[in-house]
Amino acid sequence: LPHISNFTDFDPLSDFDQVKLYFIEKVQDLSLFAAVILPGSKNTRFDLNWIKESGWSDELKACHARGGHILGVCGGYQMLGFSVHDEDGIEGEPGETGGLSLLPVETYLKAPKTTTITRFMWEGHPGRGYEIHMGHTHRSSGSAIFDITERNGAACVDLDGSVSDDGRVMGTYIHGIFDTPDILYQWLTQIGLENISIPKVAGPAARERDYDLLAEHFEKHIDVEGILKKMNVQHRTSNIECLMGKDEQ
Repeated sequence: LPHISNFTDFDPLSDFDQVKLYFIEKVQDLSLFAAVILPGSKNTRFDLNWIKESGWSDELKACHARGGHILGVCGGYQMLGFSVHDEDGIEGEPGETGGLSLLPVETYLKAPKTTTITRFMWEGHPGRGYEIHMGHTHRSSGSAIFDITERNGAACVDLDGSVSDDGRVMGTYIHGIFDTPDILYQWLTQIGLENISIPKVAGPAARERDYDLLAEHFEKHIDVEGILKKMNVQHRTSNIECLMGKDEQ
């Protein structure tokens, strides 16, 4: 998407050899892929128009007709519905943009922005992620995906997302769902990729591990103490120059 956001949603999908993750822009045949993900967007209506004008909408619908799986996250979820309404001009000119009509939902963009740390359950498996979106999406039929159990530390009872009657199109507002290994395994199984070995460490924990390894490598090959001493000397010299400047004035 031209305004793709929240790239880290998909980091766990690139952490192991049995699954290949591709970011694609040019319209192409999607029959080679087990699933297609529409990511978040900083401008849902613009990117939705881009999908339709570029020809991606035809390929996505053909993918679904062939039995393919499609997942929409946040803005991608909004695009999968019947339409996106923006009466207040949150994303530009007020108006309405027709969606891909692959899920029975309507989206209404409204302020204020929802920002929550969210805990949820999916078919008995607990997960954790976050929500950051404008407006609300309403289901006219079908089923939700997740049972929301907590937002920003407060217990709650709510539902999130939508799934098509055939189970092959799903949409959710929750970012970071793949950071929970059990949720990642559940989704891979649902799209037909069974017996995949899921890394025990994923998501933020995996990123922290990588940062630690990078720090260890840096400290092994760089004179960190020498750099810090030089920085301290330069800092003190700068302070002295500032004091001298004041005295001279």
